Amino acid sequence: MSTRHSGVQAVAVLATVLALAACGSAVDEEPSVSVGPTAPTESDDDPTGSAEPAETGAETTGPAATGADPTTTGADPTTTSGEGATTGGVTTGDVTTGGATTGGATTEDVTTQDGPAGEAGATDEPSGLPEFEAADAVVRQDPGGEAAQLVIDEVRLGLQDDFDRVVLDLSGTGEAGWLVQYAEAPAMDGSGFPVDLAGDHVLQVVAQGMAYPEPGDTAYDPGLLLVDGGDLLQVTEVLRGAPFEGQVQVLIGTQEQAPFRVFRLAGPERLVIDLQH
Repeated sequence: MSTRHSGVQAVAVLATVLALAACGSAVDEEPSVSVGPTAPTESDDDPTGSAEPAETGAETTGPAATGADPTTTGADPTTTSGEGATTGGVTTGDVTTGGATTGGATTEDVTTQDGPAGEAGATDEPSGLPEFEAADAVVRQDPGGEAAQLVIDEVRLGLQDDFDRVVLDLSGTGEAGWLVQYAEAPAMDGSGFPVDLAGDHVLQVVAQGMAYPEPGDTAYDPGLLLVDGGDLLQVTEVLRGAPFEGQVQVLIGTQEQAPFRVFRLAGPERLVIDLQH
């Protein structure tokens, strides 16, 4: 009985060993089964070996400003252009023109004579000069010749011992006429816009017997001409207008309402205005 029982036990032990051997073989042959903790593996798509998306650190911003920060340009009255702007001491468009309000003019219509005006000196001094007129006088002279057709080519200023001289150099035919007086409210012929020149008074000279320039003649380009008085003692500025109905208006700014005289010179034709100091 005991021997039989021992045999049965031996068979059982052998069966158990064989079963365990069979289980171990199954583990080795099944690649899909892992034993123990799983270690992280590198990803072919992520060279950093991190399964989490990498942080770029780039902060999202709005569109960058492309324009410079606007700044205010100093309004230099000698350099700004535009509506009511100043060009070379000349402000245009119903505003002051180097002290002169020309109203309605544009920067293309007004210019400042470059450099000092040509000097009106001894060569303009005739013999037998007329007497100076009182400051409140109105001086008139009709044009000479049946059809005076003159153009103002240049405005020249000169300082003399007792007076300032303004000379209008003329070309064309005939003899100039004039109407000269101090104006309480000077305004441009044609437009009627007021004119405010430097100084306290304005002597208005209306040169008569004037013609429109021939095509290509630049005598009146760009329209209005402002001449600074420079070192003159009485005259501050001279503003020469453009032809209008056979005459040209010339406005002379003065420090005082001073006595004046007007006369013409021939060879070449000139119109001379003297103002006492």
